[in-house]
Amino acid sequence: MNNKRKPLIGITPTFDGMKYTLYYAYCAKIAEMGGIPVILPAYFNDVSVLDGIVFSGGGDLSPAFAGYENSEILDDVNEGRDEFESRLFVQANEAGIPILGICRGHQLVNVMLGGTLHRDINEAGYNERHMLLKERGSHTVYTEPNTVARQVLGNKKEIWSSHHQAVNTVGKGVRVTARSEEGIVEAIEHENGRILGLQTHPERMDISEPFEWLVKKAKEYMGKK
Repeated sequence: MNNKRKPLIGITPTFDGMKYTLYYAYCAKIAEMGGIPVILPAYFNDVSVLDGIVFSGGGDLSPAFAGYENSEILDDVNEGRDEFESRLFVQANEAGIPILGICRGHQLVNVMLGGTLHRDINEAGYNERHMLLKERGSHTVYTEPNTVARQVLGNKKEIWSSHHQAVNTVGKGVRVTARSEEGIVEAIEHENGRILGLQTHPERMDISEPFEWLVKKAKEYMGKK
């Protein structure tokens, strides 16, 4: 293996029967941090060529996949994407590939590791508004010391978010490492040190550190191949 090459970072897009959709900034940040971004089509099935994966933002996880009852409150459910990303996660996790989950991806990571979600944060009793990308508002995130979340987000940071669901119980081996002021889970990390989930959208706030972390982990993974 030529470890002088740049790490190949796969990114999952939103998709439907007509098109794939992904914010440009995902690819730009990976490239800026020294990786090679690759958008993964729904039929992609060979994680051996990858050195890292980003599970990107998007619509709600389906009730059957996430384990909650169906409701009109759910938005942009895509069972095909759930199936694709869950299969990809299993393959990547078994191979030891570093993983960064963002927004929907953060929630998917938690569910895949055995955790649960709040179907809706207001329904769960929280009063905070987290659909702030549309409003250009922000809320505060508090990170735990000596964590990747503190490393990539700092502490008491004002962030944008765009979600109405959130992590409820965490999966096996998972630790909550950031919360909002009301206690909504904003970051999770796995004890293996190579899986990070962020509820916020760093790619849309020009925050490079999460992508820098992933590319660094990808380089470490390349060295073990």
